Amino acid sequence: MKLEHNEHLFWKHLPSERKTRQARLNLRARRLLAWCGGRRQRIGLSVAIYLILWSIPVFLGQPLISFFAVLPLLLVPPVGLLVYRLVWKEFHE
Repeated sequence: MKLEHNEHLFWKHLPSERKTRQARLNLRARRLLAWCGGRRQRIGLSVAIYLILWSIPVFLGQPLISFFAVLPLLLVPPVGLLVYRLVWKEFHE
């Protein structure tokens, strides 16, 4: 069963008077809100806002404070991996 891009699975069962442009826009808005509610999207949005806010000092001539603000984003994943590997090694060797 192939669907159009904006078509819901039960769209074909709706009466023709309810298949309006407004109904399609409402469907698209609900899908967008549901998509934004996902964990990946919230994390990505948070990181993007954080980077945008801390890039402002770079444009104002204060790159050092931006560097120290972005440093945790760069250091947390490798440190977390190191801790994970050390704990794993402790219990498996």
